[in-house]
Amino acid sequence: MFDSERDIYRFVTVRAHAGATPLLEAADKELFLNQLAATRKRFRVAVAGYAVLDDHAHLLLISAADQECGAIITDLRGGFQRAWRAKSPDAPTAPLWAHGLEVREVDRRTELRAYLDFIHYDPVRHGLVARAADYPWSSLPARVAQGIFSEDWATSGPPAGVAKVLGASSA
Repeated sequence: MFDSERDIYRFVTVRAHAGATPLLEAADKELFLNQLAATRKRFRVAVAGYAVLDDHAHLLLISAADQECGAIITDLRGGFQRAWRAKSPDAPTAPLWAHGLEVREVDRRTELRAYLDFIHYDPVRHGLVARAADYPWSSLPARVAQGIFSEDWATSGPPAGVAKVLGASSA
């Protein structure tokens, strides 16, 4: 079903509301990934890459071209918010997620690797780890285990794809 010529890749950034850090704790990141798995099944989408940081997450989704990305992310954010509030009933009731949605369609032939590089390197950019392969809330450790990336990937600095994606986001 996935990665046919009719499927598209979408780079999505889910950001916390200003000042909120719903993904700060390891348990919260796991909760987000569990909700991502549930949303993935419900909407029949694949996840080519992800990184869950303290106040945002990057996803590279594969879905049918006619599938509405907004509904997928609404389900993900809403499901996480319900589960997060259920486990933290004394938490402030301020919004968890920023309004709007950052979505970019990714050309699998010319941009796919750049976006995967950006996603996997983002924990290093934010100073969370020195080596991208050491960040457990990313798809990189699984890709290392599959032999797609090496364990020492990007240890000498950011791959070129990171600058390409950062340049595209400021355009």
